[in-house]
Amino acid sequence: MKHWRWPAAFVAVGTAFVLFGTQAATGATTKTLSYDAAALIAWDNANGGAGQLTTHSAAGATQCADPVTIDPADGEGKGALLQFEGGMLFPVQLAAGSKVTRLRLFAVDQDAQVDVYVYLVRKKLQTGVPKDAGYSVMATAHSTGNVLTIVRQFDDTTINGAIADPSQFAYYLELVSCGITVEPIGIQITMTG
Repeated sequence: MKHWRWPAAFVAVGTAFVLFGTQAATGATTKTLSYDAAALIAWDNANGGAGQLTTHSAAGATQCADPVTIDPADGEGKGALLQFEGGMLFPVQLAAGSKVTRLRLFAVDQDAQVDVYVYLVRKKLQTGVPKDAGYSVMATAHSTGNVLTIVRQFDDTTINGAIADPSQFAYYLELVSCGITVEPIGIQITMTG
């Protein structure tokens, strides 16, 4: 029985190192920010019924098959944004030094020809430059295909300028629904740091 004590002790110490040593070495934590699409702010300003477009819902800038018009939502139903077409904006606060690793969109896409897009945007805060300077899209996720009543997720893990620096940038989400047959449900931003 004595000859098994030393090998068993080495196995126990080795297992403890693998289980606990690796986790302690990284020190990174994951944080997810979640936003309900029905709580985002529609950008229409009731401009005589014509509405105001967001950056990615404007003609020439949209990825939608047809030009986007403003069609206010019919309402909110248990957290779903019902029959909305147009653009919405929402500010987000990213933790300084954190690394954005994923932008995720949840939606019910009921039409293979019509999609919903979400953009994670950052705008550099500086003086003495043209107003359009410092604008960049960090990530884009969008729906595809069609499934009538099932919520699906759509991810983008390719993040441009992934390290958050709120001392130099403002961050926000832009949601563009290309038509009323898509129901955006929510958006998540995942970060480590």
